[in-house]
Amino acid sequence: MTRRDKQINFLICLADAVGFPLGIAFFSTQTILPAFLDRCGATPGTIGALTGLSSLLILGPGLLTVGVLQRLKHVRLWLFWVALIERLFLLPLAFLAPLWGKTQPDWLIIATFVGFCGHSLAMGFNIPAYWTAIGKTIPVHWRGRLYGFAGGIAGVCTLGTEWVLRHVVLGRGFPGGYGLGFGLGFVILTITIIPFLFLREPDGRVQESGLEAEVDKKLDAAMMLNTWRGDAPFRRLGYSQVVFALTQVAAPFLALFAARRFGEAQADLALYTAVSIFAGSVAALLIGWLADRWGNRPMVLLACVAAAAGFIFALLAPTGSWFAGVFVLWALATAGVDLAASNLMMELAGHPSRIPLYSALYNIIRAAPRMIAPWLGGLAVAWIGYGPLMGIAAGAALLSLALLLRSDSRVVATE
Repeated sequence: MTRRDKQINFLICLADAVGFPLGIAFFSTQTILPAFLDRCGATPGTIGALTGLSSLLILGPGLLTVGVLQRLKHVRLWLFWVALIERLFLLPLAFLAPLWGKTQPDWLIIATFVGFCGHSLAMGFNIPAYWTAIGKTIPVHWRGRLYGFAGGIAGVCTLGTEWVLRHVVLGRGFPGGYGLGFGLGFVILTITIIPFLFLREPDGRVQESGLEAEVDKKLDAAMMLNTWRGDAPFRRLGYSQVVFALTQVAAPFLALFAARRFGEAQADLALYTAVSIFAGSVAALLIGWLADRWGNRPMVLLACVAAAAGFIFALLAPTGSWFAGVFVLWALATAGVDLAASNLMMELAGHPSRIPLYSALYNIIRAAPRMIAPWLGGLAVAWIGYGPLMGIAAGAALLSLALLLRSDSRVVATE
């Protein structure tokens, strides 16, 4: 690729990296969606079950696409069409929310499950293609700044997003306002994936260099297990992220916890969502910049610290406005895991042809805890309340930190 090709690819990927958080904000799984389901009459266990099932469907099916992606000359068409299907699953909720919200809330809960599960399943099939496209078209030393710039641009758009959420989505109330939120999110998400059709992607088919046989072996379960056993740094990252996934016992319920602690009048969902977007954008900019200079592993450590601090602050925040700080810390933690840990996974994969396999394995090992944790958290609310869940999540983040630090010390001792 020429430098111009790389610059064009950077702008194309930037459009999606900006559009995704802005579009998702209108039905944020951290703030808006739990409140929407709560208004429908869903129990915390139901909300946790949807969160867990969505996580499983996102993380689980990627391995099924490894063989296909490793043999495709280009992945951009796969990436675009599956992403479009992913978005189309959410579109019916824009019409069903105002139609069934007052009259058939149980039907609406079922429709939400179907929509988000279909959305998550399509995303799961597309994640290896996305990381393959990034690995092929964005130079290693540009990846951190890609998400950093995207976060900065998304942060500038925060004021507009907050106004629309406050006056349109939440201002119009349940169910019509939420229906508009689903519609707006769909439009933004769809527009920003169109540039992928023009991605200047180099030939990605595995060349006749002895790697074709290796790819065939990777599709064998025994060889995949050997890949896991044979890559100690990747395995240590995996163990740490499995434990970090247990923070999901509490993460889906942060907004509901604020509403219970301070009342719905003080628990400002529009503020929390806007703060999440802005903090996430700044966090992506900061972590992307630091990761390019210090490496991705220190940023994963920072994510663990931020997560633990966020759940502890959820217990200590004196007012609903101060509770917004919880979403700042969680956004920093999420950026560290989504950006730095994913980039670290690609680094450990090495050759671009191995990224689909590593991405799929990385997602599979996290699938079970991310599915079970929010469901168990939702069920546990009736017995122990939201507060103890926050403490459990903080402990999981600290244990994840300890696992990474311990693995680093072992490496140093070995050397």
